[in-house]
Amino acid sequence: MLKVFSTICMLMLMAIPNAKAMKIKDYHQEIMTGDNGKIECSACHGDAKRKTIPDASACESCHGTPEDIAELTKRPADAGHDVEPNPHDSLHYGTDLPCTYCHVEHKESKVYCNQCHEFEYPNMKR
Repeated sequence: MLKVFSTICMLMLMAIPNAKAMKIKDYHQEIMTGDNGKIECSACHGDAKRKTIPDASACESCHGTPEDIAELTKRPADAGHDVEPNPHDSLHYGTDLPCTYCHVEHKESKVYCNQCHEFEYPNMKR
């Protein structure tokens, strides 16, 4: 009986690392997977402790500066009120809002501005 109980406990302990594995968005998996087939957390987190928010420079190394992103997502000059404002060049924050206020890798991303507004941004990868 003790052997069976010990075996069950050992199997449960071996399963713990898998239970703690973090999800990663599909579109980032290819670039963050190392040669060993495992996700390299250091690609975003660097040498920082786990569960720390990555530096903005980690995002910028692939996606460009906040100004670059704002240029890519700017509203057309002739846009009416049916086109939502540029989320990367806010009337309130300009380009200073950290990426991680909206974009979250291990959970569903959300629109930070929706704390006060009701924007949809249907093309946002969540």
